[in-house]
Amino acid sequence: MSKNYFELKYRGPYKGVNTSLPEDLLTPEYSPYMVNFILKNGEIRTRPNQSIFLRGPDSTPILFVTSFFDSNNVWHTCCVTGVGLYQLNRNWRVGIQRSRNYNPWSLIGAFTVQPGPSNPAAVQVFVNKLFWTNGGTNLWMWDGITSIGAPSIWKASTAYKKGEVIQDSAGNLQVAGNSGISKVAPHPVWSAVIGGQTIDSGTTPITWTENGKPAPANGFGAIAVVDATNGVTAGANFLIELNSQLLMLSTVESSGGAFPQRIRWSPSGIPTIWDPNVNIGAGFNDELDVPDGILGAITVGTTAFILRSNGITEVTSTGIGINPFNFNHLWASERGIGNIYPYGYASYGPLGIFISSDDIYNVSLGGFKRIGGVARDAIYNDLYANIGLPIASIVPYYQLNYVYNHYKLCIPQKNGVKIWNYSIEDDSWQPEFKSNTIYTGKTRYCYTY
Repeated sequence: MSKNYFELKYRGPYKGVNTSLPEDLLTPEYSPYMVNFILKNGEIRTRPNQSIFLRGPDSTPILFVTSFFDSNNVWHTCCVTGVGLYQLNRNWRVGIQRSRNYNPWSLIGAFTVQPGPSNPAAVQVFVNKLFWTNGGTNLWMWDGITSIGAPSIWKASTAYKKGEVIQDSAGNLQVAGNSGISKVAPHPVWSAVIGGQTIDSGTTPITWTENGKPAPANGFGAIAVVDATNGVTAGANFLIELNSQLLMLSTVESSGGAFPQRIRWSPSGIPTIWDPNVNIGAGFNDELDVPDGILGAITVGTTAFILRSNGITEVTSTGIGINPFNFNHLWASERGIGNIYPYGYASYGPLGIFISSDDIYNVSLGGFKRIGGVARDAIYNDLYANIGLPIASIVPYYQLNYVYNHYKLCIPQKNGVKIWNYSIEDDSWQPEFKSNTIYTGKTRYCYTY
C-alpha cells in the first residue's frame, strides 16, 4: 500500500499575524497564531531574554522609572511609587539584588499628601530637573541635589539658575527669573506681595519673584501653584514640554477638582511658576469648543498633538509671551478619530502611535496612517477583553545588539499580560504573553551605571 504525503515550504519575508482571513486562505508568509517570536527584516527570530533583575522598592506599584542628568552633571535613575521618590543605589549590580534582603533603592522623600491614583505617572525631564504628576493636585519636582524636605534657604554669594526655587525668611517661595549669583550677606529685603519682585544685587543680579507659600514637600517639592493668592495647586494626568515650556493637560486642581479639557503652561524656561498673576508667561486654556476630554499628548519637533477621545488638536508656538500657543482642531466633530486609551499611546522621535475606536494609527508631521492591518481584529478582541488599563511604549532597542524599534501594547488579562509588538520597520504585528505579570508604568530606558 503506497503512502501519500505532501510538503509545505515556507519562505520569507514573513509578515506576522493575520486574522483577517480564514486560516486556509492565508498565504504562507502569515500566521494566525504566532506567539513569543519577533520579526526582523522579514525573518522569524526568538525574542531577546527578558529576565527580571530589579524588584520594586515597596509594596505599591511603580508608576515610572527614568534617568536624568542634574545641574552638577550627575546621573540619577529614579522611580516613583505611591509612597514616594526613590533613587537606584550606585552600588547596584546585576546579581547582587537577587537576595531577598537586598533593596537596590534609596528613599529620597515620601509624599506628605495623596499623590494621585495608581496610574502611570506622566514624567518630563526639563532644565536638569525631574518633574512628574499622576492625576493628583500637585506637580512634583526634584533637582537631584536637594533632599532635605523643603526648598533650600537663600545663601549668600551662591550661583542660582533660572527657575530655581528658594524659601525666603518669611516662609514664602521665591523663584529666580534669571541665572546669577546672589549678593553678599545679609539676604535681600523680600517682597511680600504675590508676584512682587526682589532684586538680589550680587555679582550677577538675580530677579526673584514671590510665588506664595510652599506646597507640601518632603525630599522633593510640589511646585505648580496656579493661584498663589488663594494657595491653589494643580497636577494633571499628562505632561509635555514644548517651546521651552512645561504643559500640564487634563488638570486636577485643589479648588474645583478635575478639568479634563484644561491645559496649563509655565513661562518659558521657568517651570516653577504657573500663576499668570505672578508671571504673564504662565497661562491656561480650556478646550470648551470640543465635546470630549484630553486623553494624551505627544510632541513632534515644535508641534504638539493633543489626543482627545474623538479628535486631535494641533498646538504650535506663536512667539507671543502672553499667548504663546495656537490651538487648531484637526477636526472637532462630535465623533471622529481620537485616542480612546489614556496610556495606550506612545511616541518616539517624529512618530506617535495611538489607538482609536476603529483602528490603530501612527501620526507625524506628514499625516496619519492606519497600522492595525490584518492583525487589527485580534488586537481589538484583546483590548475589549482587558481587565485593566492598557499601557504602551515605543522601545527603540532591547540592548545594543537587538535594535528592533517596537511599539509595545501591554493589555492586562486574567492570568498575565498580552503584549502586542508592532515592528515599525517591518509594519507587522507579533504577540507575546507573560504570565503572572502586570505593567504599572510606561517602559523607558534608564542609565544604571
